[in-house]
Amino acid sequence: MTQRPLLALALGLALPLLACRNAPPEPPAPPAASRIAPAIPMPTAAAPHDGTLRWTDPAAWRRGTPPPGSMRRGQYEVPGPDGAGELTVFWFGAGQGGSIDANLARWYGQFTQPDGRPSSAVATRERRTSHGLAVTVTRVEGRFAGGGMAAPGADPSTPRDHYALLGAIVETPNGPWFFKLTGPRATLAAATPAFDEMVASFDFR
Repeated sequence: MTQRPLLALALGLALPLLACRNAPPEPPAPPAASRIAPAIPMPTAAAPHDGTLRWTDPAAWRRGTPPPGSMRRGQYEVPGPDGAGELTVFWFGAGQGGSIDANLARWYGQFTQPDGRPSSAVATRERRTSHGLAVTVTRVEGRFAGGGMAAPGADPSTPRDHYALLGAIVETPNGPWFFKLTGPRATLAAATPAFDEMVASFDFR
């Protein structure tokens, strides 16, 4: 055999070895479990409950239009023997608005008593149920220093004597609703039956 055929044979054997030596290593195969285990979906927050709070307006109360951009969901002028009272309705959204106790403490703090006692000591508070909804109803009276409707020409920030508050906090699947009626004591006494009928009409659907 001549030298040229021997050289060709040697090159033919060496080239495949060089190609294998220079090829990049294959990546390691993933563990068997990662190839067959399905992806676990992340938990999502519960969607808000569909529906809203509904109620029946007292016939003699005059519904007004809440100011644009406010958190009010309703407002009423409530007639009475000592002048008009005002009912405001608030809903801040699911999980918003604060606790029942915190809101009652704020409402009571808007009143002072002639004997110096805290208004929480003279306020009444009870739990009711309306169409499956828990409702906290409260009443307090005294010298009112909070906001609200005032007599024509009067400064709404001026403290008013012989005032009262009727309040209801309704617990719904979409968060609490707040009903706050303030006005002269005699007016609220006359409006109490209509207020109670409105509370009894609360329904979430």
